[in-house]
Amino acid sequence: MKHFLISLFLIIPVFLFSQDKGISVKIDPKKIPVQSVRSELFKIIHLSISKLQPDNTGEVLETQFQIENQTNIPMDLYIFVIATYEKGYITKSSFEKPSLDDRDPIKFFVTYPDNVENYEYTEKKANGTEKKVYYKTPKNIRAGINKKTGKPYRLEDIITFSSRHFSKYRKNYFFFNQITILIFDTEEKLVFHQNYSLKPVKR
Repeated sequence: MKHFLISLFLIIPVFLFSQDKGISVKIDPKKIPVQSVRSELFKIIHLSISKLQPDNTGEVLETQFQIENQTNIPMDLYIFVIATYEKGYITKSSFEKPSLDDRDPIKFFVTYPDNVENYEYTEKKANGTEKKVYYKTPKNIRAGINKKTGKPYRLEDIITFSSRHFSKYRKNYFFFNQITILIFDTEEKLVFHQNYSLKPVKR
């Protein structure tokens, strides 16, 4: 099992919107986030991200964290975790413009719950043709339920959440280098959004 160094970061424009205490459910996937979103009602603790190789078919990214209630009131939450491999644009200096030859910076996109169509949008090109694109926000927020209960996650004191994301060996293989955690309340407002950059721990 390999572990990762986890760092917080603001990503390139593939997310939607940002606000400290939640946003309207009306989604515009083209908007760029300015800040991460955090809630005063709960906090994320004990985040652990591990790389596993269960067999010779591929590798697994496994996440686990706890959500701790900061109030005396139980709450219901919809939770999503998105694992991606994203190409970064590296420049020699802050004055050099990045190359935009590659218009698809997200190379690999695996979600939990496993339903990538929930993140699929259609954009029109300049010539009028349509193209499928993926943004880091679910169209159906109520899909982020507890698989055991079929209902939103019930946070009374502390809940433990885990997800698995599989990357199959293939030509031009990519493993995940970024994780995004999204949490919505029952009014379908975004109450937590954080991106994490993953770097293997050197031994």
